[in-house]
Amino acid sequence: MRFFRTGLVLAGPLLALGCASPVEQSVPALANAHVVADFASYKLMRVGIVPVSGDDLAQPESIEFQDALMAEFMANSRFEVIELRSTDLEETPPLEAHRRGWYSPRTILELSHRHRLDALLIPTVTDRQTYPPQRLGLQVDLVASETGQTIWNASLHIDASEVRVRDAMKIWVENRQGDLSEHSWEMVMISPARFARFAAHQVAAML
Repeated sequence: MRFFRTGLVLAGPLLALGCASPVEQSVPALANAHVVADFASYKLMRVGIVPVSGDDLAQPESIEFQDALMAEFMANSRFEVIELRSTDLEETPPLEAHRRGWYSPRTILELSHRHRLDALLIPTVTDRQTYPPQRLGLQVDLVASETGQTIWNASLHIDASEVRVRDAMKIWVENRQGDLSEHSWEMVMISPARFARFAAHQVAAML
């Protein structure tokens, strides 16, 4: 009888281990990032994220992409992220650094003062193909309010036809059980919204 009870005691932890959730894998990084040397000296409490710009990007798609980026930056950073809509950018010069090579100091200062922001996240879609195999290029700049300078930026270009992208996507979906559990990674391959969310995660994870 004593042996039987010991067996039950030992079996308990083994059963618990058998029911435990699998260990979460790290999603391979596909984005590249650059940060200024004095980044730690900037006090970032409230950061605004502006609508996503890019050629052939309709407003509903821009908003959806902006929502995805906001959610991922909120999950991966310590600062509060404030979502700015197109109406918040009215009467200010456009933020098109990828065209001009610099951001308007007036725009940065006006938006920062109006919304009490320490910095702005400025995302731009640089390449996009929404039919399979999907392709997406994304650049995100973090511009400090006090200097108007880019203190961090990340760039990403993913192509669903590449094995490394599909492998990273599989791990990302597996880690999000409960959120994307009803969809397989193949669904991400054909859904522009979910492909954009995967891209948002890749970029935000670099900050």
